[in-house]
Amino acid sequence: MNGCGSQAPGSSMRSTTRTPSRSRATRVPEWCGCGCRPVLRWSRTESNPNKPFFGCPNNNTSGKRWCGLFVWADVGGEEMFGKEYSTKEIDQEKLSLAWRMGKLEVELRTQKLYIVVLLLVIILMFVFWLIVML
Repeated sequence: MNGCGSQAPGSSMRSTTRTPSRSRATRVPEWCGCGCRPVLRWSRTESNPNKPFFGCPNNNTSGKRWCGLFVWADVGGEEMFGKEYSTKEIDQEKLSLAWRMGKLEVELRTQKLYIVVLLLVIILMFVFWLIVML
């Protein structure tokens, strides 16, 4: 786990198939400095009541490091959400991710096999050295 905080009381996370718009003035990064996805929350201050913003999920979470990410969601009056994805596009992305995960799993198994083989070689060399030294 990467230590991303959970949803704090009074905050909200949108669960849609939309992506935030990426303008120069209000660009919301895909990942915050903690390696987590920014979450959408609403301000509870007197100066900005109920104003939406994107922030680090670790903010106000005890025991978690906060990277300081904070971006107002409605700066410049721009739309907060952009393109909607079709079911076909989502299914294609899922298939692509599943294929890439399969490749990574095969690569991981191969690396583990290499480690086992190297350990066996080291053990055999040690046994051979012991036989020669006696």
